[in-house]
Amino acid sequence: MRLLPLACLISSALLSTSTIAVTKDLAAAIHTDYQQHLEPLFKHFHQNPELSFMEFKTAERLAKELKAAGFEVTTGVGKTGVVAILKNGKGPLVMMRADMDALPVEEKSGLPYASKVKSKDWHGNEVR
Repeated sequence: MRLLPLACLISSALLSTSTIAVTKDLAAAIHTDYQQHLEPLFKHFHQNPELSFMEFKTAERLAKELKAAGFEVTTGVGKTGVVAILKNGKGPLVMMRADMDALPVEEKSGLPYASKVKSKDWHGNEVR
């Protein structure tokens, strides 16, 4: 009976060590994916904004990225909307909603990837 608490303590220590290793591996993988893929994609979308109901290139690129990640993708929802479903067996369905349209304002952030795009709104007025 005296060995049981010691065995539990050793098992707990081993579990903690392996959990830390997995957590570090996951964090490293997320960081690498962000650096190589997500950050350039974020900058692309930031540099190439499109106004509401005019997000044709944005929707096309988003659909392409989601398909590559394994999602079932439906495009043209409400004109430029994209719906993506990732099946992962039985269980609850998680839904998210995001906007992908830009505002017609000049960006003055000073960021190296700031938008310099000029667009025409639905009335033909040039906006930034």
